[in-house]
Amino acid sequence: MADPLRDPAFFARVFLEDGAPTWPNGFDAAPGWLRREIEAAGALSRDVAA
Repeated sequence: MADPLRDPAFFARVFLEDGAPTWPNGFDAAPGWLRREIEAAGALSRDVAA
């Protein structure tokens, strides 16, 4: 199910369903897992407007 996500055009078709990033083929990513993965990679940042 994840193979189509390698195609940038398909990946760009993401939408939110019940708060989870989801693609037309039914693949979804649990928001909690996704946040942990992003934090572990050091890629999560917060833009704080002054």
